[in-house]
Amino acid sequence: MALSHISLVEDRQVPLDATSDLPTLFDGTTRLYISYTCPFAQRVWITRNLKGLQENIKLVPIDLPNRPAWFKEKVNPANKVPALEHNGKIMGESLDLIKYVNSNFEGPSLYPLDPEKRNFGEDMLKYVDTTFTKVVFGSFKGDPAKDTASVFNHLENALQKFDGGPFFLGDLSLVDVAYIPFVQRFQVFLGEVFKYDITAGRPKLAAWIEEMNKMVAYTQTITESEYVINFFKKFMIVYRVIASSSMLVYMKIVVLEHRPASLDATADPPALFDGTTRLYTSYSCPYAQRVWITRNFKGLQEKIKLVPLDLGNRPAWYKEKVYPENKVPALEHNGKIIGESLDLIKYLDNTFEGPSLFPEDNAKREFGEELLKYTDTFTKTMWASLKGDPFTETAPVLDYLENSLYKFDDGPFFLGQFSLVDIAYIPFIERFQIVLNELFKCDITAERPKLSAWIEEMNKIDAYVQTKTDSKEIVEIFKRKLMVKPLQAHLQYLDDISKPTWTSTSYIGLNSSILILQRSQLLLYLQPQSLLHHISVGSSSVLA
Repeated sequence: MALSHISLVEDRQVPLDATSDLPTLFDGTTRLYISYTCPFAQRVWITRNLKGLQENIKLVPIDLPNRPAWFKEKVNPANKVPALEHNGKIMGESLDLIKYVNSNFEGPSLYPLDPEKRNFGEDMLKYVDTTFTKVVFGSFKGDPAKDTASVFNHLENALQKFDGGPFFLGDLSLVDVAYIPFVQRFQVFLGEVFKYDITAGRPKLAAWIEEMNKMVAYTQTITESEYVINFFKKFMIVYRVIASSSMLVYMKIVVLEHRPASLDATADPPALFDGTTRLYTSYSCPYAQRVWITRNFKGLQEKIKLVPLDLGNRPAWYKEKVYPENKVPALEHNGKIIGESLDLIKYLDNTFEGPSLFPEDNAKREFGEELLKYTDTFTKTMWASLKGDPFTETAPVLDYLENSLYKFDDGPFFLGQFSLVDIAYIPFIERFQIVLNELFKCDITAERPKLSAWIEEMNKIDAYVQTKTDSKEIVEIFKRKLMVKPLQAHLQYLDDISKPTWTSTSYIGLNSSILILQRSQLLLYLQPQSLLHHISVGSSSVLA
């Protein structure tokens, strides 16, 4: 199979950005939407080139940090590359796409007919994203030479499986296409930054890389080494321990605490202003959780003592002697009491030692301040949606967060690196994700891949995970304190409109109330006979 001789070379087009016009969609042109620097998109680009489809599939490069709004709105709702426009539809996911291009277009086949090779090929395709890439990326926070040995040895052994050629299945195949974008990047980055040669002691892997580099169909898709190094340095900075810094990687902060019992109305006050720094909190309060996370992340568990309060039965001395506002969080430090969660997370970050949680970069600081101010809009909108239709009412603020996560490309967090902004949002995202899904079957991450990835990353951080509230408790709190009154209001509305005077507004309101009542699981809190009475009286003239 002389695929390495396919040598049609293309000039790279300028990537489309937020100012670019939308191409004429579904006009019969097959388009491959990519980013020149994305390894997932590179897989499909290589497949296209190997099959000689440069004239059949048009490349449409996208500037990911400044991508056009129309890409999400009209092309790929997932808002990511690669995406293929073909036969009037859009398809995504790189491993699916390389198979699709191989099966649906002319050109040399990139998958063998032999059952044994096909089965092994499927195993290797599953391994690449579920294990290989995750392990290597994860090694950046530790010792790559040690942490990646098992997965690179797996590749070395796999290359000895078939002796018909230097590739994974003997002949060049989709398996090689799936691995090479990542192996190329890992070889460059690990060699430069960690002085680790992934081919040392792995002759088959070294020979495979050499063979791949003979193929113009692949080499013309390669991202420059300097870009790879700089991008990975930025992207993975929060995963690495920098020897010259006292900063601990957040994944490494594993100080575990036993939660002390919450103080109630019968509890004695602590010895106030005795030099002890105390954080007055509630285990279930999202505002207090912000400060708790900040304390944990900065490694201040020994310096700032947690004082949890039972808010349902709080001690009288708390208002009288500690914090006249009678709410949490509150910090006792240097002979004074400080409140307000957003002020406190900044205070802790600026006043205490530990890794900084706000960047020096002016653009990031400015955007960070905007996002911190937006938290009030976000939380108010999300709370209010519980009285109406969460699906439509939460969309603008959730989309705002999704778009904000695209602003900086040097990490999965709002400002690229983990910061106070992530801390400010996660307690509320945690709660709303649980409650909206449980009570309304509303998935806040649907068609929001960045938000989904952000939540996943946050749940890897021990400093946050230790502060989480049990999901069942969250649901019960929301049911008891937030939802009974709104539902009763809908029931009252049904009762009111059972009066003789009806208008078009009455019908619209009735329909809305019935839908909300039907969808909500909170009816358990209402008397069955009362509910039946309201529905039978308030809707009989319509249902009849």
